[in-house]
Amino acid sequence: MPLILFTGFPSSGKTSYARELQKLLQEKVNSDPALSSYSVIYHSDATLGIKHSDYTSSHSEKCARSKIISVVKRDLSRTNILIIDSLNYIKGFRYQLHCEVKNISTTYCVVHCLAARDKIAEWNAQREDNWDVNLLQELIQRYEEPNPATRWDSPLFSVISGEDKLQDVVNADGMLKALFPQLYRERVDRDAEKILQGLKPSNATILKPAAQANLVQVLDSETQTVVRQIMEHLRSNVVSGHVRVIVSACKDINHPDCHYVELPNDKISMAQLQRIRRQFVQMNRLRNMEKDRIVPLFTAYLNANLENGL
Repeated sequence: MPLILFTGFPSSGKTSYARELQKLLQEKVNSDPALSSYSVIYHSDATLGIKHSDYTSSHSEKCARSKIISVVKRDLSRTNILIIDSLNYIKGFRYQLHCEVKNISTTYCVVHCLAARDKIAEWNAQREDNWDVNLLQELIQRYEEPNPATRWDSPLFSVISGEDKLQDVVNADGMLKALFPQLYRERVDRDAEKILQGLKPSNATILKPAAQANLVQVLDSETQTVVRQIMEHLRSNVVSGHVRVIVSACKDINHPDCHYVELPNDKISMAQLQRIRRQFVQMNRLRNMEKDRIVPLFTAYLNANLENGL
């Protein structure tokens, strides 16, 4: 259900607090029958394979942010409590994640870990996977502080690393109410009611599906492009056996935005691909589907059908 976004300078104590919050929320879920269906999910740079070096260039950092967005889209739901432990230092990125939350009408908060620069330098030196000193300073300079006056940084909970106890912040500063306002509804709590009323997606954040009249044309065009790319690849590459064809603009096979079709052999025909394509279009012609989801879903459908020899 809720998305909890940690932010702060590198080596400012985010992971320690995020892991502690994961434990506290799991205890809350286990002890409260009203939350028994919820699961606590934790993601960090380490669990997502994001390295410190990924923050050295705009391209690699964009790829790192794509990994975070992918897991948020995948795991955020009405019954998942999702903790994202990363720098999250760009306000535009925090806004993007906020839009994902608004789109499924769930709750959200930002936890800002604060620490003095001398403490950060000291803690960084003690880490096994310490940050390069120059990169650390660059990231501190590039950091865009969260602003509680903006909706994508609110509600904002600040903790001073090494001094504040997270348990006190969770209980005294209203974090539980921000995350689980439904638990306070019976108490006629105005703050909780205000949060519940604000969960509806707004015109600014809701993801608008393609118009139904145009959807079949978009489906046809996008899937035809994929089939054409596959056939062009086969004509220009005389390779026997298993073939992998990348059909997305992103060509990095490890990037979440890279989409490809696994051809079990080089005997795949245009007629076979077109038959699968028509099946896909027919199955989805009545659905509201975003344009950028068509190619990922179609490639997955192709892979499943080609693997089964259809």
